[in-house]
Amino acid sequence: MTGVGVAAPERSLTGVARRMAVSLTAMTTAGTVLQLVVTAFLGHLGGDALYLRSVYVPFGFVSLAISEGVAVAVQVSASTLHRRGDTARIGGVLVLMAVLGVGGFGALALLVLAASGPLEALLAVPEGSRDAVRAFLVALLAANGLTMVPMLAGAVLRGVGRAAAAARLAVVSTALTTGAVLAAQQLWGLGAMSVPVGFAVGSVPLGVLSWVAVRRGGVVLGWPADDTAPALRLLREVALPVAGSFLVLSAASLGYLWLIRDGGVAGVTGFGLGQTVQMFLIVPAIAIGSAVAITVTLHGEAARADASRMLLRLAVPAYAGIAAAVFLLRGPLVDLLTTDPAVREVAVDYLGVIGPSLLALGTTLALLTYLEQAGRAVAALVLNVTFFAAVLALGAALPDPLHARSLVVLLALANVAGCACVLLSARSLLRKRKGVPA
Repeated sequence: MTGVGVAAPERSLTGVARRMAVSLTAMTTAGTVLQLVVTAFLGHLGGDALYLRSVYVPFGFVSLAISEGVAVAVQVSASTLHRRGDTARIGGVLVLMAVLGVGGFGALALLVLAASGPLEALLAVPEGSRDAVRAFLVALLAANGLTMVPMLAGAVLRGVGRAAAAARLAVVSTALTTGAVLAAQQLWGLGAMSVPVGFAVGSVPLGVLSWVAVRRGGVVLGWPADDTAPALRLLREVALPVAGSFLVLSAASLGYLWLIRDGGVAGVTGFGLGQTVQMFLIVPAIAIGSAVAITVTLHGEAARADASRMLLRLAVPAYAGIAAAVFLLRGPLVDLLTTDPAVREVAVDYLGVIGPSLLALGTTLALLTYLEQAGRAVAALVLNVTFFAAVLALGAALPDPLHARSLVVLLALANVAGCACVLLSARSLLRKRKGVPA
């Protein structure tokens, strides 16, 4: 973010990053469409279905902690090994990380099952809904483990510069999983449980397609034949800090639900629906940060020197448009996801307040994503912890009972203040060069 003029090579690097970001956005948008379809599916089932999805939000962040942490580690490893010409090791890293990822989700599902009583009490889950909440959470977390294979295959394809192939794989994944969820409801009438069952069933053909996709990308699968220490170091130095950032999001989401626990089912569900939509809207920011990180890794020092300007040139105009669209179209957007008028009122209000601040939030997340993937994951984690701790402390200091609107106003103001702090911090961090582990 210096005042140095931009040379032609730097502009071309921005173009490379932009094309990469478009492919990554297409890829992650496919996943977003799947989540929107699931949310709309649950919203139109009636009963407690959408409430189950709202309670799942903080656990969804834990799922992202595992999946994104491992995926970023795989992407960084694949990109670094590809640059060095050591492509033979990529397949081993992919297999090792897939095993660890699936195991991590299995352990998480068991942990949630064991701690379901205290968690349900913390979130004030109604007595009559507790069995359904417990079954839905545990089943969906376990099913998420099976989706790690196509997710990590996409990370490998991104890392070696084949973002378009990763996008195609994601589109097919969305179509197959959506079909499996709808088929589970149509054939067996499982209601909300159609979601985890559909995820599990769809993972079988997706695993085969993922294997074909990485093979076409020149990656040979197999257990690591050499020392696994580099891959495990990636888990420690990249995956764990990235996962830590998502765990902070999970803790913050749990904190938000606790703050508005006296708002009733409609208030909690509407707030959760607004947060769910917001999760989908941050997809381009993560794609932009990842695209710049991949561009820097593949193109070296010339790209590194222009990283901050590339980030801002891509993130600011993209999120100016997103913020305006969310504010103007918030009513029709929520109508797609729920038919409950009380829930709709809270969710529309959420997006009306939070929408303009998405310009600041998107820029912040693009910068943090780049830091996570460029050797500054610990610094990004510290920034996340500081931000959410401050927001939760301010929220707890507000008078009880705290209504959803008051919390949303606080979040919108915090997005703007947080962006200013991250811009200043990133400027300092990006001046210090640091290599990324292989």
